[in-house]
Amino acid sequence: MKELFAFPTDEILQTDEVYLSISMNAQDNAFETEANQIQFQNLLKDAKEKICDVYDEKTCDTFLNELQMVRDDTDFWRKATESIVFYVTKTNTYFYRLSVAVNNNVVLSNQAYVLPLIANFQYVSYFHLLCLNHDKFTLYNGRGSRLQEISLPDDAPTNLEKALGDELTGGELNAGDYNGSSGQAMFHGHNEKSNEVQIDQDNYFRAVDKYVYDHYTKPTGIPLVLFALPENIADFERLSKNPKLDETKVEGSTAQLTTAEIEEKAKAVVNDIIDRRYKALVEKFNETTPEFKLEAQYNDLAMASIQGKIDTLLIEDNYQVQGTIDENGQYQEGTEINAYVNQLTQNVLKTSGKVYVLDKASMPSDTGIAALLRF
Repeated sequence: MKELFAFPTDEILQTDEVYLSISMNAQDNAFETEANQIQFQNLLKDAKEKICDVYDEKTCDTFLNELQMVRDDTDFWRKATESIVFYVTKTNTYFYRLSVAVNNNVVLSNQAYVLPLIANFQYVSYFHLLCLNHDKFTLYNGRGSRLQEISLPDDAPTNLEKALGDELTGGELNAGDYNGSSGQAMFHGHNEKSNEVQIDQDNYFRAVDKYVYDHYTKPTGIPLVLFALPENIADFERLSKNPKLDETKVEGSTAQLTTAEIEEKAKAVVNDIIDRRYKALVEKFNETTPEFKLEAQYNDLAMASIQGKIDTLLIEDNYQVQGTIDENGQYQEGTEINAYVNQLTQNVLKTSGKVYVLDKASMPSDTGIAALLRF
């Protein structure tokens, strides 16, 4: 089973796979593992009924074996976030931990049911938050505005002395915070020399940069957001070779902050990003001329999605269309609920378009669904 961090991604956009998609709201604390396991077990019962209606018992077991092990894995549920989405094929199992609420749902289809992922990724996706002081660091998983501290192994360069050892040139360093809450660190210690202190700090920042990239950024491909004093941000940016170091920064000292306080400061930055990007989206919609807009015209939307004409698709939360898109790109009315919207979403994502799921109050169109066209 593999945790996914990027979206969209090839693992869940395959067209020749049957997907079991399970979305579930969770109790995101370590004391509610049993409640999460019970709820997941109920979803597995629903999944088994859907699969066994279509396939024989052996195939049904193929889909569910790994999920049964997840159900019994207490450590997995201790790390629960606000919601979890699983995607299961006959050969692979993937999952996302999300920071947004979803509808509990089980879907068996020839496409992954991706709508639960949209709200989580539409403005701010997963990121790592590097809380960096001049002589130590901590690292967090960021999911929207929620943070979870990463437990680093013993060999991680978590402080300057540990990272540099015998290569430490500036002697024993300490940092005092003078001038009250100004956050300006002043260095003092034995054999104090400003150039040696700078050499040590540069070498330490290089060690942190390499460690975080090799062990966290490179394996996941997700952005790295820096939380540090302005002078440390400038030094780290100057030295960093991490191509995923993000332009978003959180300025301030984390030395005396609790995890909850760090989360609160990071949340303010994330919310500001979301607000700015939402306003830009609405402005783009309002400035687009009518000939480059489609609203609840299901045939036209379907064909435009197949042809790669849709640049941006806006969907009202829980908007439903009964029916599907056929192989000719035509809307076919039917009994399926949300198959059409999911197919439309997949088509737009596969042609490098953007999809947004908005609540009714935030939707700039009053038709529940709207597309902005490229041409």
